[in-house]
Parts: sequence; C-alpha cells; structure tokens
Amino acid sequence: MNQNPIPLPKEYQIPDDFHLNLRNRFLDFFKQQLGEQTKNSIVFLKGAVTIDKLDDDQQYRVEQESNFKYLFGCELLDCYGILDVESGKVTVFVPKYPESYKMWMVVYSNEEIKQKYRLDDVQYVDQLELWIEKFKPSLIYRYYGTDSDSKLISQYPDFPYLSKYNINDEELYWTLNECRVKKTNQEIEILRYVALLASESHENVMRRIRPGNKEYQMEALFKYHNFVYSGCRFTPYECICASGTGGATLHYIENDKTIEENQLILSDMGARYYGYNSDITVTFPSSGKFDEKQSIIYNAVLDAQRQVYASLKVGVNWGDMHLLAERVITQHLLDAGLLLGTIEDLMQNRIGKIFFCHGLGHLLGMRTHDVGGYNKGCPPRIPELSSLRFRRDLEVGMVFSNEPGIYFVDFIIQEAVKDETKIRFLNQEKIAEFMYVGGVRLEDDIALTENGPEILNLVPRSIVQVEACMRGEDWKLLQ
Repeated sequence: MNQNPIPLPKEYQIPDDFHLNLRNRFLDFFKQQLGEQTKNSIVFLKGAVTIDKLDDDQQYRVEQESNFKYLFGCELLDCYGILDVESGKVTVFVPKYPESYKMWMVVYSNEEIKQKYRLDDVQYVDQLELWIEKFKPSLIYRYYGTDSDSKLISQYPDFPYLSKYNINDEELYWTLNECRVKKTNQEIEILRYVALLASESHENVMRRIRPGNKEYQMEALFKYHNFVYSGCRFTPYECICASGTGGATLHYIENDKTIEENQLILSDMGARYYGYNSDITVTFPSSGKFDEKQSIIYNAVLDAQRQVYASLKVGVNWGDMHLLAERVITQHLLDAGLLLGTIEDLMQNRIGKIFFCHGLGHLLGMRTHDVGGYNKGCPPRIPELSSLRFRRDLEVGMVFSNEPGIYFVDFIIQEAVKDETKIRFLNQEKIAEFMYVGGVRLEDDIALTENGPEILNLVPRSIVQVEACMRGEDWKLLQ
C-alpha cells in the first residue's frame, strides 16, 4: 500500500435548514417592505441555462444563477423556481429528459430532486403554465435589473402566457439584493471556511514556488489544494499569478511566464464552496527576501490595509475608507521621494490615484463582486470614486474585501506626465527606479460582525511573516 496516500477530505457540512432560513429571512424583509401587495403573490425565478458548444456535442461549464441557488439551493440547470410569498413553500420546475439520457448522464427523479435539495415540490417545466393558472397569483415578482458592475440585465422568465398576469419587475431586484448584502451567521460560517481553505492554499504556493517555476504552477498548486482537501473543483474567478511587471496588470491571467530571481509575485486567487467565494491576494518575493524598494512599496500597501481595518465599524462610509487608503499610500510615496509637494495638494489633485488605480474593495458572497453595491436608496456612484464598487455605510452582516494596492502601470504614468497639473507632483527619475516592482496588492476578506470587523482569511502579511513562511518556518508566531 502507498505510504503517502491522498489526504482525507475536510468538507464543511451545510446545515439542513440553510436555504429555509434564507427564504424565511427574505420573506420577512420582502413583506415588511411591500406590505399588502404581496398577498397571494409569487416570486418567479429563472435558473442558469445550458450553453452548448457549437462544434462539439458538449456543453460549456455553467454555474447556477446565484439568486436561484440562494433561494432554492438547486444546482440543476434549465430550471425555474417559484416561491409562494404567503406560505413560504417552494416549487422547482425541472427539464424532462428522455429515458435514453440515463445512459449518458445522471438523471434524478423528481422525488430524488425534492429530497436532495429539501424542496416542497418538484414538477416538470412543461407543467409551469398550468401550475400558475391554478394558483391564480395576484402578482408575479420577477428579478429584473441592470447589474452595477457588468451593466448587463438579469435573466428572467419571459413566457408569452405571462402577459395574462400582473407582473412586477421593480421590487424583487432591490429587496433580494439587500438581503444578500447582509449575510446570516450561517453564511459567514461558510465564507470563513472557504477563506481559511484558500489561505492554506496560498501558503502552500508561497512555500513551494521559486525562480525557474512557471506562473501556471502556482495556479495548479492552488487549485489542487482546494480540490483535494475540500472538493472545490472550481475557482470563483481566473487565478492571477503575476510575476515581475505582470503585477501592474490588475487582472493578469496569462500565467505563462517563467518566474525570475528577485521579482515580486502578486498572487490573487480564491476558492469557491457551495456557491460562496473567497478572494485573497498575497504578494511575495520570488527569491524569498524583499529588496529595499520592494519593501517600501509593500509596507505602504500594508499600512493602508491596516489603517483601513482599524477604522472599520458600523456606520463608517466605504468611500471614506477608500480615501483613507489613498491618503496613506500617497504619504508613503511622498516620503519615498516618488511624489513632490504637500500631502494636501497631492490629495486635492488625486495624484495617488495614478498608483492606486482601482477601488478599495467590493462586497463578497455568492459572487466575487457581490450584489447590492449601488442598491436602491444607497449612495450612488460618483465620478471621483468611479472605480469603487460600493459606497455604502457599513452594517453588521456585510462581507467585503479590503484590498489596497500600488501599481506601476506605464501607460497611466505616461498619461499623467502629459498632464500639466499632475506632472509637477511626479519625480519621474525616482518613479523610473521603481518600475520593476510591478505591483503590490494585499487583499483580506472581512466580515463586519456584532463584535466588530473580522478578517476571515489567515495569510502572512508583515515582511517578517512572509519571509519566514517562504523559509518554511511557522510565520504565525511572528508579528
């Protein structure tokens, strides 16, 4: 027998009442907001659909639509779901496959689907019209809206026979989004689990990657650890494994370069478990030790991240947190001689934005960039913070990323040099000395609980910790 067997998995057990609790919480909020109009109404959702490959008898991998997963827990594609607002009962309508399909794929009976996903009823899609006709809903709520990030309109049921009923396409979008913004304790437990899992995977990569390795080997190690220990087959987004100047590209996913001596490596990777995501970024030196300039930039970003975390509490505005991070970063760049002038002049002219060129963070949950950032009644997106994915006041239950960064993006710096207002604040000779650094980003996943903010992940952060981790030492004993 092999003396080095594959380790036993350590999957997180999802509570049996998980989706029931989410539905009940949503219905309480929904009825509270909309009142009498919800009587005898239904919520009608469309799940994700199969996408066939045009030149093969295969399909592309498709993840379940997140609202469908949230309310029904069902992973099957090409389904529809109905939630009876008054009773709270759910019915999922599934495709009816020919018997021959069972030779090629697993096909569950309706009773098996009902038991597997703890649903009240399961019927076939071709029974939908008759079901609605018998129910005679006073109002049908559909999830219809434009996402604030993708700018795409959500998919929704659009059968011709629905024209016979009263349809509301306004209220479900913002109310369901709002429920998803504030996580339950059960949701935070899953997010904590998936953040710690990804943390272990990041640490494994940091300990094993060295000059001469390929960037894609980082991705392979990370995915293997997630999958073999917890069954996380997929990541929530494409892995970012950027060495050297590749770190200046925010979403660098080529991962095809050979890692060289004395480069910084920016590693932005997350795990996905039961539809919930982690999103963690570490930055570390390929040779195991930061040089002086790398240390200056790294400590600037770390200081910004720490100052933001120390300021987090209920009622704090996330837009103010972004400006705090930008101020800290700007001050460090000024102290290092890359910028000229006073901190107030630099902030007034947003010079720090040249190097900190994205938003401080985003909501996190069933989507990496989760819903509700600019929901109904929330502060709108403004031009001076256009890259910020939400600008809300923080509330208990919110989960979000805290990810300041400094990037030496050549075309952004060149554009700033052409600007008569900005060029006077830039020490071009000094900036040129730092271009090889590429980029530094440090990203934590944070839950705002009743006891204050909690960092869900656990990765090396100080330079001492990072270097100790890469030497194979127990970095957790160090500050």
